[in-house]
Amino acid sequence: MAGAASPGEPGTYAPGGAGVPASPGGVPVPGAGVPADGILEELDGRPIGPPSALAPGAVSGSRAVPDVPWRRGVAAATAMTVRRPSLWAFALVAFLARGGLVILVLPIVVVPTFIGLANFVGPASVSAGGPGPRLIALIVAGLAAAIALVVVGACVAAAAEVALHRATVATPEAGSVIAIAPRADTPAAAAEPRAGAADAAAAAAAAGTEAPGPLRAVARVAGVRLVLLVPVAVAAAVAIPAWVAVAYRELTVPSDVAAPLAARVVAGAPAASIAVVVTWLAAEIVGGFAARRSALLGTSIPRALARGIVDPFRAPLATALTVVAALGATVAVLVPTWWATGAAWDAARQALAGETGVVAAFGTALLLAAAWLAGLVLAGIAAAWRATLVTMELLRRRR
Repeated sequence: MAGAASPGEPGTYAPGGAGVPASPGGVPVPGAGVPADGILEELDGRPIGPPSALAPGAVSGSRAVPDVPWRRGVAAATAMTVRRPSLWAFALVAFLARGGLVILVLPIVVVPTFIGLANFVGPASVSAGGPGPRLIALIVAGLAAAIALVVVGACVAAAAEVALHRATVATPEAGSVIAIAPRADTPAAAAEPRAGAADAAAAAAAAGTEAPGPLRAVARVAGVRLVLLVPVAVAAAVAIPAWVAVAYRELTVPSDVAAPLAARVVAGAPAASIAVVVTWLAAEIVGGFAARRSALLGTSIPRALARGIVDPFRAPLATALTVVAALGATVAVLVPTWWATGAAWDAARQALAGETGVVAAFGTALLLAAAWLAGLVLAGIAAAWRATLVTMELLRRRR
């Protein structure tokens, strides 16, 4: 890297080293003197490097953030999300790449009918002897396309996640040393350990890790997310027979034509649906902690997964509150977005079908675009707040 100085010089990045500026409380200031990685950059061009406050040497033998009440972590996460719109873009990309795009397009998706599916598959695809070559080819092609989309989406989301997590802790306003730290006159601040450069270096050597480069961090985060998709895929595979039976019944003899088919299928097999949701939620919680450890601390995939499983139980009440708050914010954003997008889509379809004039058709098309854009912005804000909240939850605990 051009212009890089030797470790220990002022303004250079050395995990836990003397070159890392410190706050008045003796804690390294995140992001100070971090060199450019050449891959991940802020939207305004500033580099996103390994955060010094979370380098293994800075946290292995001490703690980067004192233990603080959960509500103060929420306040710090909220303030940072509001002050830094650049986080919205990173969070939105990660959300969309990890399946959020499917959620947002649900209101405008036209579900094919049973007859349409039969015509697509072909009348000779299934016989008394079992599925035909065409059906097998369609299934194989569908699975291959789905796996490819999942892998590509995981890599794109991982890059956005690494940028998001590092940008969250790369400035003093992140709260890791200022926003949620106790005042200097409080007992917690007085009791805060002050690790010197020698202690931090010894801790880093004992940990045997180093702050990861951007490509390695992206690969590790993607690996964590892909591994945690395995139990979700197993739960979904177990639930598919029940869903297929309900879907066949609903397509032939609908129980409620006013309700969406997906909602009827999920409600018709409650046990299978609940098992999938619980498995997915557990994978998200573990993956949230594990991905941050890989992106910020350079933890290997197996160790990050192991620590991610333990992290929720270190503070179960705070973890539960964080999950409830994050899910509540997501639902509060998605439900109005779904309703507005669905209403605008119905109006646009009717107008474009010729039931209204040209002006009305143009107006409804603009309304649909505005509803979609507003949904993207709100989804990005909610995703950024949710991600920052989990990061704060990890930061405010002892390592």
